[in-house]
Amino acid sequence: MIRLLLLLLMMAVPAAGETARVFSGEHEDFTRLVVELPQANGWTVGRTPMGYAFATNAATPPGFDLSRVWDRIPRTRLQALRSDPETGVLQLTLACPCHVFPFEYRPGMVVLDIKDGPPPPGSSFEMAFSGMVDPGLLAAAEEAALPPNLAQSKADALPATYDWLARPGAETMIGAAETATLPKLRGAVSLQPLRDELLEQISRGATIGVVDMALPGPAPDVPESTAKILPWTQIRIGEMPGMIVGENRPPEGMTAEGGSCIPDATLNLADWGLDRPAIDLLSEARSGLYGEFDRVEAAAVLQSVRLHLYLGFGAEAAQIATLIDTGTVSGDLPIYVSMARLIDGETDPSTPFIGMLACDGAAALWSALAQDRLPPGPLVNVAAIVRNFVALPSHLRRQLGPGLAEKLLQRGDADFARIVRDAIQRSPDSTVAEVALLDAKAELQADRNDSARDFAETSVAEGNPSVEALLALVEAHFRNAEPLSPEIATALLAFQREVAGGPKAPALQRALVLALALSDQTPAAFALVEDAGLDVPDLWQVAAQRANDDDFLREAVLAPNQQPPLVKTEVALAVATRLVGHGFPDAALAWLGPVAATDPDPARRVAAEAELLRGDARATLALLGALDAPEDQALRARALVQLGRIEPARLAYEAAGLPEEAARLLPWEADWSRLQDEGSAPWSAAAGVATVPPRDETGPLARGAALVEESAAARAALDALLSTVQAPSP
Repeated sequence: MIRLLLLLLMMAVPAAGETARVFSGEHEDFTRLVVELPQANGWTVGRTPMGYAFATNAATPPGFDLSRVWDRIPRTRLQALRSDPETGVLQLTLACPCHVFPFEYRPGMVVLDIKDGPPPPGSSFEMAFSGMVDPGLLAAAEEAALPPNLAQSKADALPATYDWLARPGAETMIGAAETATLPKLRGAVSLQPLRDELLEQISRGATIGVVDMALPGPAPDVPESTAKILPWTQIRIGEMPGMIVGENRPPEGMTAEGGSCIPDATLNLADWGLDRPAIDLLSEARSGLYGEFDRVEAAAVLQSVRLHLYLGFGAEAAQIATLIDTGTVSGDLPIYVSMARLIDGETDPSTPFIGMLACDGAAALWSALAQDRLPPGPLVNVAAIVRNFVALPSHLRRQLGPGLAEKLLQRGDADFARIVRDAIQRSPDSTVAEVALLDAKAELQADRNDSARDFAETSVAEGNPSVEALLALVEAHFRNAEPLSPEIATALLAFQREVAGGPKAPALQRALVLALALSDQTPAAFALVEDAGLDVPDLWQVAAQRANDDDFLREAVLAPNQQPPLVKTEVALAVATRLVGHGFPDAALAWLGPVAATDPDPARRVAAEAELLRGDARATLALLGALDAPEDQALRARALVQLGRIEPARLAYEAAGLPEEAARLLPWEADWSRLQDEGSAPWSAAAGVATVPPRDETGPLARGAALVEESAAARAALDALLSTVQAPSP
């Protein structure tokens, strides 16, 4: 029994190892797949009807581990990835006009780069895939792996066939086209062949009665037209009736879908209150709701709802609206109930204002308030939105303005957002903190981080800081990588319970993590991310810039099988650069991933320095390629020294503008005369010891005196040289 168990285990070990892991990475202009094969066998890549296919030349095809592929890349270039367990083919379904450029990074590691645009001319990878599976079956398998809607769209995208011979007279037309061949031009361009061809075709048309031939002569008499100006004879520069020139907006009073906009008379809040005192409006709103026999008066309820909406009491207006059935009164009551929710900052999925962003009245404003985000394009009547906002009572402008201004800023309408900000500032009860917060958000949207920080600090300093003001302050400091006071993190922590479960909770969690990192509390920031299961990739940007060495290395040096976090390419490069500076080349390469000679220059430089620290000078030279910046030449010289190529290394140091480093290599060549002429003062004097000219034949005493002088000079030169060398640390 034990022998049988051992036999089964031995059979299972090779099978477990025959798995090719597939990793991924997203770059600006290409998507990268890295296939780690269990053995360094050959491989092939070819075109398929839906994209590309990859296969190995192994006798037993490996299985592909695709569990981590979609963690780091979107589906913008690669739509689907499927591994066929029977044939061992990895099928890539593309979602863009892209091409795959594969290369072998090292034996057993194949890189598949999905790049935008057409493939390079003559690429052998554009040939039809000739692996171990029939192309027709491969196409069918790819179609089966796609979602139904994508498969249908792929089928719709195929060019339709059209039988031109089915048209009457097509055979005759084709025959004429075959006989009518234009002569090829030779030398200078001439229009005579074109004239001859046109004349021949016109003659044929006249023969079959299609073209009427007439000699030029006087124009025939045409009777004067007695008709009035015809509509098709008018030429207009402006708009014609029923047509809109310019932006594609619906006619006035109509939505983009062809519905009717809610008229302004129904939404005119300014006329409901007429600037009367609030106590009078509340008294009127609470009277006359019930009539004879305690029956609810529908007209009084509608008036009470309007007055509460004018005062900004959304919850109270919605509560009073429940006194009557919405189905027994006019259609205005559901509109007012939706307005009540919007005034209180709530969402209303069933709002009647949906689809009215293109309206030219107040309906556009309330439709904008009902949206989480304003879409781009001309179907948003921003002018009408802002115009009707300015017409609101001052207290409603202050209440609704901040949210509307933020939506306009997100859409890119900074000028209209400025109008909303000025309208809020003109309100009698507006505060400095509110206006400063709007200015901070506008400056952040325009990437003016310094002024945004100043406005955010003003908003926080004026009275009790709000969550939005703290978020704006943290964002401004984060963009500039500036230190932050620990009190800001404490203030954000106090708001956690208040916004828990709300729409502001994710933004507050991110700001709290960044505030901890910016206030030199990096361990607490990483602990919060780990304990709460947060995804804050911006934390690594702060850690790479501001964390001390101990905290940085504790988090950045990953375990051997640990995948790096999903961060931006420039952040990963910054982390790798700092790791190389601290002497951790393996950790730096883990952050960079496979780097080839086609990658951006900064990544190649960091990877080359990491390879040099690992002792692989040849990999360093391969990554540097033709880079010739001073820092590249210095790195190339270090790699050449490691390979023992002293003369090219000295030339590289000279090209890098480091003559002293180049002179230090002269002793390695034992060219003492050159070192004496070109070396620095200590080295030149020391080289002179080895190049003592022959002495004249003198007596023993003279030769002894000369030897003593030469010995003293040599000792002084060597002492001077040794004094320039730093003693080793204990």
